[in-house]
Amino acid sequence: MARPSRMGDIVAASAKVFREKGFDAARLDDIAQEVGMYKGSIYHYIDSKEDLLFAVVREPSERILGATRKLVEQELPAEEKLRRLCHLHVEVLVNVTPFAAVYIEEIAGKHRFPDWEAKDREYMRLVEDIMRELLGDRRDVDPPVAARALVGALNWMTRWYRSDGRMDADQIADQVADVFLGGLRG
Repeated sequence: MARPSRMGDIVAASAKVFREKGFDAARLDDIAQEVGMYKGSIYHYIDSKEDLLFAVVREPSERILGATRKLVEQELPAEEKLRRLCHLHVEVLVNVTPFAAVYIEEIAGKHRFPDWEAKDREYMRLVEDIMRELLGDRRDVDPPVAARALVGALNWMTRWYRSDGRMDADQIADQVADVFLGGLRG
């Protein structure tokens, strides 16, 4: 069994390499060099490069999906659900940026791993449910389009967010929620 800290080092190095080079271009040699071990030693911890990819993306994807499932079931006003969804999504992106960025770039919408594609579809259905609840009887806004616009805006943070920026994560989440709620109130 892998020592958790060594496997954690390998996963963190994998996230960095996958983010910099992309999954397809990344080599196990690159990851081994990043973590300071021989390539062959990595095989004591994993069976394939895909195993590393899934180890990188598992935690952020499970965290956001599980929390969103619970959020949708709560007895809250739809506007509050959308606001909390923004905070949840931003919190995951900010706290595990390299891991979340790899998920967004290498898994989301790529149709290459059926199990992960099903998780993507479920997450989008949950966001659509919040949008449907928020929109009520309105027919001028399509809930799937609104859901994808929101998730796309949030995911783009992996490109521009800086922890030392002028706004903290909570302020960003509130502003994104305000922009979407303002537009949907239109």
